[in-house]
Amino acid sequence: MNCYQPTTKMSTWISCLFFLLATPIGSAQAETLRDVFEKAWANSPQGKTVVARREEATASRTVAESLFPGTPRIGLAQRTDRWNDNLGKEESEIGISVPLWLPGQKSARIAVADADSDESQRSIAATRLAVAGELRTALWTLYLAQSEAAVAVERLEAAAKLEDDVAKRVKVGEMARSDLLLVKQETSNARAAAAEANARVVRSTQRYRVLTGSDRLPDNPQELVMAAAAEDVHPRLAAGQAIAERARAAMKLAQESRRDSPSIGVQYRRERDASGATPRDSIGFAITIPFAGEVRNAPLVASANTALIQADAQYQRLLADVEAEVREAEAQLDSARIGAELAVEREQAAAERLTLMRRSFELGETALVELLRAQTQATEARIELGRSRARLSAAQANLNQARGITP
Repeated sequence: MNCYQPTTKMSTWISCLFFLLATPIGSAQAETLRDVFEKAWANSPQGKTVVARREEATASRTVAESLFPGTPRIGLAQRTDRWNDNLGKEESEIGISVPLWLPGQKSARIAVADADSDESQRSIAATRLAVAGELRTALWTLYLAQSEAAVAVERLEAAAKLEDDVAKRVKVGEMARSDLLLVKQETSNARAAAAEANARVVRSTQRYRVLTGSDRLPDNPQELVMAAAAEDVHPRLAAGQAIAERARAAMKLAQESRRDSPSIGVQYRRERDASGATPRDSIGFAITIPFAGEVRNAPLVASANTALIQADAQYQRLLADVEAEVREAEAQLDSARIGAELAVEREQAAAERLTLMRRSFELGETALVELLRAQTQATEARIELGRSRARLSAAQANLNQARGITP
């Protein structure tokens, strides 16, 4: 349906806007806010990434529980005098060696693997909360855009109706043509405002679609303000704490890994002194113990210590940030409640005044300019009422977000 042809009549244009706003989005099946959130989570690249990290934690656990800290090695050697004396002297050797855990190193590696697993789980919860924040912002931005577009359509309809009335009065000589030109200007402004509002709806819908993978809006987007359970830890704080614990475990591992892993090996040798001589077999054992040195250990321990200090500092900052966000969200909710109450009063007063001004205009007691001013004020009051309601709903959702509660 084309709403922008120059030859389209005003009534058709208004009907088209009503059609765009009233057309149902998506399927007719009921969908809750939780359903939409799960769609956004399934569609989230961040969510897929943190879920995939669980495989890294599983692999880290497998390494930590293995018998050896590294892979065994096999070696082959062959010696002969064919290229010099050529007396038939030969020597063959095959050996295998395996690395060994240092004392305390395996338990430290297991602690790191456990910390990796815990960090992975905590990261998933924190990322889900971040996706919930994106959804809440996109959802209420779209609802606000739809509210403003609906008011813009009503403004255009009222302007078109007033233009028809003034045109009839001009035709019978009751009003001047300048009045008709004035109301035509108001109609043009209303048409431009409606087109702009509809563009905001389209833009907000596209952002919502990118986030959720669907145009379907929840049937009831309103959120009740929830209080986090006393035993629950804020997902962001839990993730920050898990990062710090992982850094602490890595620091312990660095301290326990004072040197490269020692190794133990066994060799089998067969040698012959001369051509035709009887070969002799022998078996040998070897152990390798690398020395510990500051050149190797100091940088590793220092790097692990830096990561630990950084993680602890970030966690302390995160504690302050979360507390500040909760207080700010509570203040915004209080302000939004007051604003919504005042917006209702302003809208009622503006609507009542507009009704009186219309009656007075019809009786010829009020100038057209005064009626247009009252109509503009009433429109602005309705827009502000829609905004205040959207702000209130968004503030309720934002407080749940600040408290770490997902839909």
